[in-house]
Amino acid sequence: MNKLWDKWNFLVFSLIIMLFLILSGSGSEITVVSMVYVGEKSDYSYLSQAFFGLEKAREDFNIGVREITWNSSVPEDPVIDSHGNRSSMVFIMGNIMNGYEQNISRQYPDVPLVMIDGSEVSGTTSKSIFFSMYGASYLAGVLAANKTKTGNLGIIAGVDAPVIRGFSDGFLDGAKAERPDVNVTISYIADDYSGFSMPEKAGEITHEMYANNTDVIYGVAGGSGLGIINSARNLSGLYIIATDADQSGLAPETVIASAIKSLDTVVYDEIERYVSGSFSPSSDVRSLADSGSSLVSNPLFENISSFIEIRNNEAIEKEKNYFLSHSLR
Repeated sequence: MNKLWDKWNFLVFSLIIMLFLILSGSGSEITVVSMVYVGEKSDYSYLSQAFFGLEKAREDFNIGVREITWNSSVPEDPVIDSHGNRSSMVFIMGNIMNGYEQNISRQYPDVPLVMIDGSEVSGTTSKSIFFSMYGASYLAGVLAANKTKTGNLGIIAGVDAPVIRGFSDGFLDGAKAERPDVNVTISYIADDYSGFSMPEKAGEITHEMYANNTDVIYGVAGGSGLGIINSARNLSGLYIIATDADQSGLAPETVIASAIKSLDTVVYDEIERYVSGSFSPSSDVRSLADSGSSLVSNPLFENISSFIEIRNNEAIEKEKNYFLSHSLR
């Protein structure tokens, strides 16, 4: 009788423990982060930087990741997927999706949303982060004007858009500050955002600029930047300053520096804030002053690093003045 009673007690105790585990587990569902983007995530540029931060967060915080390639004709719901699964947090990358983020914020006011490099989004759980690239681009212009032998510099940009003008304005102002007689030519790859995914066209423009005696090119072209670098690799005396990510490893003898955004750090930090319960809505501008952007030199080119360091404070001051007179979005 006692043995039977002991077995019964053990069974009841086991059932209670199982029920406790089931109930406690139901409140600890995995955090899923959606990232909505346009282009190829392995572009060695803007998106690669963002996904580097996302992957690090996945490893460190054991989160799930949902990747969404944005389609303007049929925008996908970044919170509820086709199986009814719900994301905990949403990142929207780039101002090509301006307007879409507001719709998502209104539809899901309880879901933290981070808009990067786009319009300012309102909402009690929404955050807007914009990267000013004027300061880093100013340094790139100073460097290019110092490096050129022909006096002819070029900018190859994906499209003429507000998000690009900080790059081009900064580069032009830096180049003229260093060498007033320098000539800067700017060429846009396309009339729309497809210009960030046209490496062949970017390569053709690179050859055209080189034929016109340009010897330093600033590539502000996202995934199209690979076309600029691959073409320049075979053109003697032509140097490239890349953007968004350090691309010196793609062509060590050609890419002398890269104006980068700390996208990886920003994505990682915002996920960490959400996981820790400290995420809060705001509208932030990251710049050279707070290491949100920087100009990273290729160590194979001597003295560039010290040259950049000497002019860094100058670029920070120029960027502050630029803030006061220009709309950054």
